[in-house]
Amino acid sequence: MKTKVPHNVLTISEMTKRPNKICAETIDVDNLTLTDDVIKKLRMSKSMFNKTTYIQILCGGVRYNVECVDRMKNGKYRITLISHNFHATLYGYKDEQVKLAKLSPIP
Repeated sequence: MKTKVPHNVLTISEMTKRPNKICAETIDVDNLTLTDDVIKKLRMSKSMFNKTTYIQILCGGVRYNVECVDRMKNGKYRITLISHNFHATLYGYKDEQVKLAKLSPIP
């Protein structure tokens, strides 16, 4: 029996390929302050469909793609990042710098 693979599933390497007309930014995690503009750019960066803005986060010499941006009940933001070898989780409040909470290798 032949299994059907969905066409909209992208690998990490396919997500990092981008045309020249996309505005790409790399932000060091030490300089990442959660302003309204940055939160909007991070949310746009996680979308596979709207790639007009693309932000990568530099943490410990490794570039991470934005996987998820969540606003929690207490007003804190959780940002999940992914690279080829690691997952990272950042936490922070609006108009404050983020803090690295978790860094784990991808098995």
